[in-house]
Amino acid sequence: MRDGERADPRWTGWWDLALAAALLAATVVETALATDDDVLLRILLASLAPLGLFWRRTQPALSVALVSLALASESVVTESPDQVALLLGILVSAFSVAAYAERREALLGLGLLAAAISLSISVDPSDSVSNIPPTLALFLALPAGLGFAFRRRGRDLATLAGSNEALRREAETAVEDERRRIARELHDVVSHAVTLIAVQAEAGQALLDTEPEGARRALAAIGATSRDALAELHAMLSLLREPAGSDAPAGLSRLTALVEGARAAGVGVSLTEEGSPGGLTPAVDQAAFRFVQEGLTNAMRHTLSPRVDIVLRHDTEALHLRVDSTGPTHQSSYGGTGSGLAGLRARVLALGGTFEAGPGATSGYSVVATLPRTAS
Repeated sequence: MRDGERADPRWTGWWDLALAAALLAATVVETALATDDDVLLRILLASLAPLGLFWRRTQPALSVALVSLALASESVVTESPDQVALLLGILVSAFSVAAYAERREALLGLGLLAAAISLSISVDPSDSVSNIPPTLALFLALPAGLGFAFRRRGRDLATLAGSNEALRREAETAVEDERRRIARELHDVVSHAVTLIAVQAEAGQALLDTEPEGARRALAAIGATSRDALAELHAMLSLLREPAGSDAPAGLSRLTALVEGARAAGVGVSLTEEGSPGGLTPAVDQAAFRFVQEGLTNAMRHTLSPRVDIVLRHDTEALHLRVDSTGPTHQSSYGGTGSGLAGLRARVLALGGTFEAGPGATSGYSVVATLPRTAS
């Protein structure tokens, strides 16, 4: 509960109405039985206090003002009140204004109630002003202290609830981010493997009757690609099951095998690497491999007899990657959903890099990225 936050009247009104009605009935009965002098006037004045308690949560300042007015007016106009119901109303009012009003309003309300109590004792000929301090301690300080403690507890609970809600949202975000990351990894592995298998299957089918040896090579390449994909999926699943004891699949160390697999599928691939690849963080190493893998996959899907040029340039601050594909545009029957480049862009940007993809300067398609070497 924030300082000054009040309860919702839809939840508290009926309880406060019941309390006010009970104390009102008790006040009327007790006043009527206690005196024969000015009984109607005393009932009218005394009734202000229990009526004010109806707003003790929603309008605590108004509530304490009505209780103070009832106490002071009855003391001055008739005589100092001694109804038990009114005394209970004072206790409830002191607690409520401390618990539910804004701090400044609470202090003003308590001061007003203290003045009314002091006035009531001062004008009572049967009482003594020496009783003012203990009366204020019992009927004002004690319930007000409980009210302030209640406010502080409510505020702490609200803070805790807010922290829990923030942690819940953070956990949901983390789960969603991890779900997307796993989806990107699975897409990259499966998409590339299936594309290579499809290309080799088409090539093998075309060569089956005229060049059996070429068909056998295509089938062998399908087997090798399938085994590599299964090994990578197994490593990924092991990482999900046992993150503390498993290693993520290596990154650019698999680049040569990736290029050879594409060449075996009939893709003309050139690989140029400048600078030293050492010092890359695992996240950058893995992202760089996925970048090249996705570039090759797109070339095989969307270009007929593609030529792919891969350039990796290392400098002291960043790794620069470029995949250029040339050849007639071709939409294969195993074309993707378009999520590959979107996932790749998200991966690169998450590491603080830059990403561009689009038609090449003269022809074909280019995918370009820069990755900071030490991103985690």
